[in-house]
Amino acid sequence: MNFNFIKYSKIYFLIGIVMTVLSVVSIAVYGLKLGIDFEGGSSIKVEYQTTRPSTEDVQKAISSIEGLSGAQIQPVGQKELVIKVNQKDLSNETYGKIITEIKKTGDIIDGSSSVETISALVGKEMKDKTLLVVLLALVAMLVYIFFAFKSVSYPISSLEYGLVSTVMLFHDVVIPVGVLALLGNLWGAQLTIPVVTALLTIVGYCINNTVVVFDRIRENINKTNNLSYEEIVNKSINETFSRCVNTSLTVLFALTALYYFFANEESLKYFTITMGIGVFVGIFSSVFLAGTILVWWQKRKGEKKAK
Repeated sequence: MNFNFIKYSKIYFLIGIVMTVLSVVSIAVYGLKLGIDFEGGSSIKVEYQTTRPSTEDVQKAISSIEGLSGAQIQPVGQKELVIKVNQKDLSNETYGKIITEIKKTGDIIDGSSSVETISALVGKEMKDKTLLVVLLALVAMLVYIFFAFKSVSYPISSLEYGLVSTVMLFHDVVIPVGVLALLGNLWGAQLTIPVVTALLTIVGYCINNTVVVFDRIRENINKTNNLSYEEIVNKSINETFSRCVNTSLTVLFALTALYYFFANEESLKYFTITMGIGVFVGIFSSVFLAGTILVWWQKRKGEKKAK
């Protein structure tokens, strides 16, 4: 393959900027609907005598109860089921209605039902820990890139490789978050622990693709003396294109299957959607944006020196 990726860099920049701006606007306008794990609520646990019904059947059964929109249904073990609702002080009346509707889906063991309150304090602790994990992951990625490319100093330094990677990370994460904010406004999608897990996976996965391209650029700089930096970058993108796209497509196929079989499970549904968007955006950033930004940066540095 010998496609001139750098030639159309302005188009890539325009697409990337538009998607990023729209995502930031979506987050600013709609905000993120935090899930029960972050905001607090109530958790109801029941155990069935024989076969546990599907989450879809349970969702349909409790959907008629007022105030239970966005309830999370989670199978546990072989016969148990946990239902998380966003009501922190669940009344006896509402609790009774939930149990009544659940009993219509199957035989429940007498005395197995219980309710627990997820306090706002626990939710705040989850928020703080999640934010800490995200920041530590970002710092770890950047430190790795800095040291991995420490031997590269011309024409782009290791610090500049790290800065470009940071821009790519922001791009790859903010777009799925922006779509989640839009889905939250349209269909009540929430930021839950599985969604945060998807975002962290996106960070690692997308930075891996970017490092693959950057590493090939580093190798070609050391091996090639008769090509300009722009030509080296373009050559490197062509050499890694198939690898990046094929790996990403494999993940997307797996996510499609996961979504098909678990579309009725709210937490897994938005996990797969977030992950899928992140992987798709990651292909675009690692193949079409990362290298072209390096070339643009190198040309900008050359223009400043010429002045």
